[in-house]
Amino acid sequence: MKSGEQALERSLGLRDCVFLGIGNMVGTGVFLTTSSIASALPSGGLILAAWLVGGVFALTGALTYAEMGTLFPRAGGHYVYMREAYGPFWGFVDGWVSFVAGFPCTLAFMAVGLARYLSYFFPWFSADHVLCRVPLGAWALPIHGGHVPALAAVIALTVVNGLGLRVGRNTQNLFTALKIAALLGLTAVGLFFASGDWHRVCQVAPVTASLWQAFGSALIGVSFAYLGWDAATYMAAECRNPQQTLPRALAIATAAVVTIYLLFNAALLRLVPVAQMPGSANVAQDAAGVVLGRAGTAILSAVIILCIVGAMNATIMVGPRVCFAMAEDGLFFRGLARVHARFHVPTAAIVAQSSWTCLIILTGTFDGILAAAVFAMVSLSTATAAAIFALRFRLPDMPRPYRTLGYPWVPILYCAGSLGILLNALVERPGRVLWSATLLATGIPVYLYSGWRHRRLAVSE
Repeated sequence: MKSGEQALERSLGLRDCVFLGIGNMVGTGVFLTTSSIASALPSGGLILAAWLVGGVFALTGALTYAEMGTLFPRAGGHYVYMREAYGPFWGFVDGWVSFVAGFPCTLAFMAVGLARYLSYFFPWFSADHVLCRVPLGAWALPIHGGHVPALAAVIALTVVNGLGLRVGRNTQNLFTALKIAALLGLTAVGLFFASGDWHRVCQVAPVTASLWQAFGSALIGVSFAYLGWDAATYMAAECRNPQQTLPRALAIATAAVVTIYLLFNAALLRLVPVAQMPGSANVAQDAAGVVLGRAGTAILSAVIILCIVGAMNATIMVGPRVCFAMAEDGLFFRGLARVHARFHVPTAAIVAQSSWTCLIILTGTFDGILAAAVFAMVSLSTATAAAIFALRFRLPDMPRPYRTLGYPWVPILYCAGSLGILLNALVERPGRVLWSATLLATGIPVYLYSGWRHRRLAVSE
């Protein structure tokens, strides 16, 4: 009888992993963060510099994780590296935050965003359109029009990924190819539109002490737009030849997105004055309006919807592999380790993640849960990157098909950057530490119960 991980199908090639990484990174971040970045940085040259520095930071993370991914080519990504470096408890903590908040809340956030952009074409899908109120004791749960496309998208993509890796992979490749083509098309229009001003792109403001602090704040938004570069590591157990595929896929996907983001933002800067950006709800829509008029808003909304759906599919692919890996190790509910006999995917874990996501969407609690998880996720990300040093020390003779380029400076740079973001988040909202600690504490009873249950089953067998 095969174990759950052995029953998974190794059918992801280099192109699939690259497209998965690009699809996971390119969501709403590149469209919605420019105004906040421009409010901190007063010139086009500095804005592009922030996107470049953020891209280099993401690339250092990709190169760091690539070594650990080839060292442990298993399902689960971060969880596996934390468990191997620091022990099962800290691996569980990482996986718990991912399962309870990280992936489901991100997915819920994107689903609600999808409904908002769809309401531009179909006003019925607005959150203002209340359909009914479900009585729950003294409280009534409002069901509105925005819930319909949000829930439908999560359920439909869950079905797609439940039908096997090949179906999910092909769907992801299609969405990623379409979003790349759409973004490059919009970028080309912006770069070569006759009324643009190249001076805005190259202008650099004088660098002062306060500007360095503003640059650090801008990098938070930039880093958010690059999140997802590690997508392929969660799927390592389903990669063909992961020792070669993972390092290449992580580097190529990250470099490709850095290039796309730089060109896209250069196009925005060419069309929209920097002084107007801080007050804009969506700079990309403003730029599209300059070139295409009122039709530009509709076109860009359609492109954003495409990007959101592609990013949602990627999240539904990679997220369940964490709780699946935890269940296989006896650190979570064993039922989540089941692999479908025909489709060779962790169906139970996929359904569990999507069910929790749907509940979060209906209750509208994703903002609060995600806010509580931010500090914990950044802390664990820093610890995960530092795991490469622990693993080099603990397992010096273990064969490493890939060694991080520029070690130890590349991992140090990534850890330092992650620590900087962590400290910034701590200074800005110190209350998050308490909520993050509460989130982590809720997992301890689950960890103790799962360990007890696993030992009991082992004895009975």
